[in-house]
Amino acid sequence: MNALKLISLVLFDYLFSATSPIVDVKNGSLVGTVMKSRHGRSFFAYRGIPYALSPIGDLRFEPPRPAAGWSGVRSARYDGSSCTQKYNLNNHEEIFGDEDCLYLNVYTPKLPSLNHENKETSLPVMIWLHGGGFDTGTGHSLFYGPKFLLDHDVVLVCVNYRLGALGFLSTEDMIIPGNQGLKDQAQAIRWVNENIGAFGGDPNRVTLFGQSAGAASANLHMMSGLSKGLFHRVIGQSGTARCPWVYNAPGLSKKYAKKLGEFLNCPTDNSTILLKCLRQKNSADIVLTDKKFENDDYFSLSPFKPVIEADHPGAFLTKEPVEFIDNENWNDIPWLMGGKNNDFLKLLNDNWIKLAPHVFLYAHICPKEYQEEMSKKIRQFYLDDKKINESTKFDVITALSDGVGFAYVEMSARDHFRKKNSPVYYYHFAYNGTATMGKRLGKSTSDYGVIHGDELQYLFPLGERFFDDISLSMEDNKMIDILTELWFNFANTGNPTPEITKKIPIKWTPVESEELEYLLIEKPNELVMSKNLYPERIKFWQSFPQLRWTFESNRNFKIKDEL
Repeated sequence: MNALKLISLVLFDYLFSATSPIVDVKNGSLVGTVMKSRHGRSFFAYRGIPYALSPIGDLRFEPPRPAAGWSGVRSARYDGSSCTQKYNLNNHEEIFGDEDCLYLNVYTPKLPSLNHENKETSLPVMIWLHGGGFDTGTGHSLFYGPKFLLDHDVVLVCVNYRLGALGFLSTEDMIIPGNQGLKDQAQAIRWVNENIGAFGGDPNRVTLFGQSAGAASANLHMMSGLSKGLFHRVIGQSGTARCPWVYNAPGLSKKYAKKLGEFLNCPTDNSTILLKCLRQKNSADIVLTDKKFENDDYFSLSPFKPVIEADHPGAFLTKEPVEFIDNENWNDIPWLMGGKNNDFLKLLNDNWIKLAPHVFLYAHICPKEYQEEMSKKIRQFYLDDKKINESTKFDVITALSDGVGFAYVEMSARDHFRKKNSPVYYYHFAYNGTATMGKRLGKSTSDYGVIHGDELQYLFPLGERFFDDISLSMEDNKMIDILTELWFNFANTGNPTPEITKKIPIKWTPVESEELEYLLIEKPNELVMSKNLYPERIKFWQSFPQLRWTFESNRNFKIKDEL
């Protein structure tokens, strides 16, 4: 009887560990779940892992502190809370998430603790930094699930970080220096470096990848000493640190911190007193002030974003991004980057002269005496001075896509090619699949083509959440296979096409000249290498010093006549 009990216990322990494997990290033990990939492969999921202390109470607006340890086995079967944010659905405003949100998810196809073949061979690691303009977004598995990427031999990590005022408030002094959200990311990267080996990951093959604000974040980590040496490649989708929406001009963050205090009835003359007051406010009230800024003097985007800090221990960013390209502290590593044609959408007609500087985000870097001239030039170039209406809306979309995104991505690729030794792989995503974000999320009957975020549905199963009434076509499924393999290859080897295959029968070469060679991803069966993407549009934006995005150099701002 005792022998039978022992056998039963051993068998139960084996079955339990196989279905709910236990992993030991520095903070303690974790039990996860088993999931299935798109092609039916089993893998292990560990969700809701704390990588830092909860940033509440006296830790609100502070840099992240490493997570505390725990005794026993902690459940990692479910996602942790997303970070507090404003959520708009059908024009209804809600608060979503919680301040206790510094969690990450880890997905892996193999574990060193189990008897896998070649368990001595570690896997490449991909850390996903979500987009959302630094004020929305989450690493939650409902949004960024692992089913597509885990068809490959990769360890995927998805990260939450603080957003909006809670993540990016700054008084531009040592009381609230700012960049809490980026410092959260750096702490998560540090956690991965220390613990990913327990999940079968290789800490010496870590790739940061992100979209929009996540792509800009990944680029900013290339400039920050807080995360230097902890990652080895970067994939940036539709965003770089050079984009004008990424960080505030000097003085703006302090101005917005004071306005936040005024909106919440806090004293604003002293940063210490302001901080104490804001820590006593409800997090939902802090987040909901965003709409007051939109009605005040700021147009559309959140006022709380990355900021240039004074040089102090723990600073994330101490120089403007454009200055780092010539700096030895730049993390010179392989970079895969690109975007889409219609990356940003918004229509406007009345008060073009007044609103264009805010929509195109040059209101705070271009002296006011030049803003009207700049606005007129943009309208003349893209619309030939025609009215903004149904017939010209796509011209406006193109202008916005160029002026706040594409032109800066192109400039970043060019500068990296000119000044760094590591390769830069450039791409243009133009595949218009069954479910396009513009038509589905905007409830529009117009076909806006390929827009901001459209490539995400071929890396993550977003369709299960947003397009559940649409079946993927054969071409959509091929695009998933191709895009995940290109991204995996780059994370694995630093080269998106290390060999020619039947699935990807083309060599994606890095940028080799000033013509900026790029991979055109338009049809799954017709990947094409090309060069000189939209040269006239790039030349137009290069005629503005604003493209360089450096506040110091724009003190002597002058618009060039030649285009």
